[in-house]
Amino acid sequence: MVRSHKSQAVIAFVVAVGIIIGNLLFPGPNLGPAFAEAKFQDVKDHWAQACIEELAEKKIISGYYEDGTFRPNRPVSRAEFAAMLRRAFPDAKTVRNPVTFADIPTDYWGFKAIREAYQTGFMSGYSGSIFNPTLNIPRWQVLVALSSGLKYSPAGSAPEILDATFEDAREIPELARNAIAAAAEKRLVVNYPAVKQLEPTRNASRAEVATFLCQAIAKPGKTALVPSQYIAQVPPDIGPPRTTEISEYGKVRAEVSFVKEGENAKNIRIKIIRDGQSLLQEPVLIPTRSLVDNPDKKASDEILEGRLLSLRVRDLDGDKEPEVLADLVSTKSGVRCCNYSFIYRYDPDAKKYTHLKHFWGNVSYEIIDFGKNDIPEFNSLDGRFAEAFTNYADSRLPLQIWQYRQGKMLDVTKQYPVQVYTNSCELWLESNKRLSEEGEAKGVLAAYMANQYVLGQEVESWQLLERVYQGRDRAQFFAKLREFLVSTGYASK
Repeated sequence: MVRSHKSQAVIAFVVAVGIIIGNLLFPGPNLGPAFAEAKFQDVKDHWAQACIEELAEKKIISGYYEDGTFRPNRPVSRAEFAAMLRRAFPDAKTVRNPVTFADIPTDYWGFKAIREAYQTGFMSGYSGSIFNPTLNIPRWQVLVALSSGLKYSPAGSAPEILDATFEDAREIPELARNAIAAAAEKRLVVNYPAVKQLEPTRNASRAEVATFLCQAIAKPGKTALVPSQYIAQVPPDIGPPRTTEISEYGKVRAEVSFVKEGENAKNIRIKIIRDGQSLLQEPVLIPTRSLVDNPDKKASDEILEGRLLSLRVRDLDGDKEPEVLADLVSTKSGVRCCNYSFIYRYDPDAKKYTHLKHFWGNVSYEIIDFGKNDIPEFNSLDGRFAEAFTNYADSRLPLQIWQYRQGKMLDVTKQYPVQVYTNSCELWLESNKRLSEEGEAKGVLAAYMANQYVLGQEVESWQLLERVYQGRDRAQFFAKLREFLVSTGYASK
């Protein structure tokens, strides 16, 4: 026990000393690196000058107040890199819950940047609950952080990509090989002066980190800020061929590319071009579990693998701006699940595309313009009823009709009573046929009752149901059905 207390005391002392040293060496924006003019006297004619000055102009990187220099050859600490990431990717989404690092107190100058770098998936702890903020970051860790945060994965074989691209590929740590192969494919890797020498374990300099960031945030069609002769190039004959599906309407063109493996697709990516300008290029991450059952899913529940069912470009909400509609199915979610629609919408203020994922479960949909007003509806079924009261084959599903409006999917089933009534009549006839043949009818009757709630005829329908269903389990069935209709939003408590 005494030895345990001593160990805890030693750890506490080491952490405290680390914090003190960190605050002395990197006291924060007021005393340490700070934003200066975009022109630095020590980067004139430097090979990375254009990139450094552009990032400084965007306030992603900073110089030094005391002498107006950038110090391009100086190494970068883990805390400094976290701060750069925070400024380079301000819209990065949170993919995991925050953690408490023992050596990062809340008043540490880089606390927020480190927390966000962790939550957005760019960086992780150094060892357990230790972040080690003052430790210089090696080149391989910078590239792994960018690939992780941007959710990149290699399309081809990582060993083939690395061996063909870098003469010192064997020096890359095993845990970093996939991420660095992906970074190379995305042209993030910059090697100066020898483009085929990665030097993965060497500490990254400020200039090198700047060029990695320039490549990561580069927009297609923009003037290159990093000299092309220093950007690592993956030979074109490396990696499997990609299949590309294209849909185009008016001024919008969508391309979904993937590596085909039988009926499935891997490393799925989407590109959207509007008025000849590429506005979106990103991976398509398909959830492996239901968004309904798992609303707080983490990035580990999403993969670049599935099956592309269709790709369409059309105006879904009548605003004269076409959306991109990609239908995909997860191949990792078990039998009969799960279908998703990815709908990409153009934001004219931000001049970029955003998207939503709509979960269909084990059903699909049909696009029908019920109102004949060029604003289509998604005619579908409520997959939550599948296997809720009987096996999948004997289940039937109530009607659901959806509309897409300015970035949201809305359940508008109640606005279409004729369609609901027609579906309800079909279900009632089928339930009577099954009952007369002493077949399984509970799944059909459950779907019928859901429709009747939508039509506002639940009172009469319950009376009818209690007359026609005389199974021995009627009390249990009725109780379960009432509870299920409440849980799915058809009935109120």
